[in-house]
Order: sequence, then C-alpha cells, then structure tokens
Amino acid sequence: VQGLPDRQTPAGLWLGTGAHAVFNHANFALGSDKTTQNPLDMAIVGDGFFTVALSTGQVGYTRAGNFIASHDAKTGKTYLALPDGTRVLSQSGQPLDLTGIAVNTLRVAPDGTLSGTTMNGVPVQIGTLGLAYIAHPGSALYSVGDSVCALNPGYRATTNATPGAPPSLFGQVHGFMLEQSNVSLTEQMTQLVATQQAYEMSSTAVSIANKMMGLENQLR
Repeated sequence: VQGLPDRQTPAGLWLGTGAHAVFNHANFALGSDKTTQNPLDMAIVGDGFFTVALSTGQVGYTRAGNFIASHDAKTGKTYLALPDGTRVLSQSGQPLDLTGIAVNTLRVAPDGTLSGTTMNGVPVQIGTLGLAYIAHPGSALYSVGDSVCALNPGYRATTNATPGAPPSLFGQVHGFMLEQSNVSLTEQMTQLVATQQAYEMSSTAVSIANKMMGLENQLR
C-alpha cells in the first residue's frame, strides 16, 4: 500500500524493458563536519534533526545548522533562526529568544542546551534546542525548500521532549561546526562511468541483434 508507515519502496509491480525513473528520495546519511568560527553554527553528530516553525503552522525538520540571530522589527526581539528567517524551536516548541544576548558568547552543550551572556555580562541559560528523531527519514519526510522538510501523513517524530526518549537517539549538538554534504564526488563519478559503459554495451548488443535479424530476413 502506497504511503504505509515505514515503507521505503513504491507500491506496485513494475514490468517491462528499458530504463525508467521510479522515484527520487533524499539521502540523509551523515556528512562530514567542518569547524567554523561562528558561535551560531551548529551540527548534529548523530541521527537527530533541528526543529523549526514553518509558515504553515507545521513543524519543520532540518540538519542545516547555519543559524543567524534574526531581529523582529515589530516586537524588537531577536530569535535564533535559519538564514531565511524561519525560527528555530526550543524543546518546548517555542522560538528561542536571543534578545539581549551577546551573540559572540553563545554556546551549545551536547544535549542542545543554549547559554550565553547578556550585554551587561550576566551569564544566562537561554533554553534547549528542540531535537527530533525520525525513523526512515527518506520516506517519512518531504522537502519544503532550503534544506527543510516536513512529515508525510502517517509518520511521526520522537522529540527530546518525549518522556522516556533516550538522549542518544538524537545525537549530540556541536557548536562552531557545520555538517557538510554527504555526497562523495569520487563515488558518484565512478557510478556515472559504470552506467555509461553499461549503456554503451546495451546499445551495441541491440545494434548487433538488429543486424542479425536483418540478415535473417534477407535469406531466401
């Protein structure tokens, strides 16, 4: 049944010859980490996702931790956000308020707890990042753009606010770090060459078969 929870392949029986693109899905394998000099850069080492507030009212999920301090001109407050202004959520599901915090003092603990220092030099605990674990993210999530995904119907996420959820489920959050692409150019080029060679062999086989049938038709 299409859309069945945890299903990772399309439903139905496919018959025929030749090549056919069945479906595309995102690859959520872990990428390598890169150290930066920005205290707002964060990376999850593990299978977790950051949670963000989508404009539709849904909760979004992302691995991208290139956060910014976004100032809201209407309220005068500053929030932790994605580069497009999408606000990052706390463990309680509320935007993380950075108002009055010296951004260069922001630090994150492995469990996602944020702390910093006010402009007056007073240490404060800001809150805890909302982290989520999603089984089979390749089929459970669909892209809403800018490295952010939402849940497909029938799937659910376990968050670090879920009672009894082990912290190891979400991985660890590292500051001054960003996760890089999980694509290996060497591997992709190797697969491309192998696919091209297979295509050429198949094309040659079809050409030879056509010539043989042509000769057969000419026999008297």
